[in-house]
Amino acid sequence: MKKEKVELKSTYNVPNLERGLSIIELLATQPKGLTLAEIIEKLSIAKSSAFRIVSTLIFKNYLQKNETTKKITLSRKMLTLGISSMNEQSLVEHSIDVMRAVRDELKESVMLGVLLGSTGTILEQVPSSYPVKLFVEPGTQFDLHSSVGGKCILANIPSEEADEALRGKTLTKYTENTITSKKEFKAMLKEVKSKGYAIDNSEDIQGINCVGAPIFNEHGYPVAALWITAPYGRLPASQFESKGKIIQKYAMKISTKLGYLTQSL
Repeated sequence: MKKEKVELKSTYNVPNLERGLSIIELLATQPKGLTLAEIIEKLSIAKSSAFRIVSTLIFKNYLQKNETTKKITLSRKMLTLGISSMNEQSLVEHSIDVMRAVRDELKESVMLGVLLGSTGTILEQVPSSYPVKLFVEPGTQFDLHSSVGGKCILANIPSEEADEALRGKTLTKYTENTITSKKEFKAMLKEVKSKGYAIDNSEDIQGINCVGAPIFNEHGYPVAALWITAPYGRLPASQFESKGKIIQKYAMKISTKLGYLTQSL
């Protein structure tokens, strides 16, 4: 049996693929990066093979190279792939007690959502303690341009990733407040990042307002958003800033559970 395993390995392994994966695994342990010479030394890979493999990974945007320091690091694309494989149930488990605390303090329905490709998806909710409340089934999708969840995440990912998520999409007008200009929307995202929270001023559903903040993982990448939603009478524009700061505080608690440190960004 042992001999059969050795034969399978020698028959089906792809040496350059193995070397490429070894380079990725090595760089995952080196947040400040390594030069090509350092990679070659640490992995004992032939210079010509290492050069071709690294060049291919850079071309495909899995690695990035600082032309000043010559250091090679994992790209945001690699980080995104890791995020897409994150166990969603684990994220909910880390968030649910904080979501309940938000509901207890603000009394409104609390949502947890993530970005999947070019749309958003609600993972979990905690209903409002008021008799009149907005109920949304987990798994419900939301548009990025008109939602708090979409704004929170898009504002904090690299601009090229935000552009990719919006490429080819029409910013549909749902209410008179919906932003339909991509130029205006991108300007608003800069404001969201600066403030640390986002708002939906009846932009998705007339009469329904939302305020939310991003949730970051240990790499400082926005993996989700936390927000409250309520009728505009209970959540008027005059309360956006105060409620935004409260939500930001709770979102940071979840981020901390995920290993986020302020200096990660």
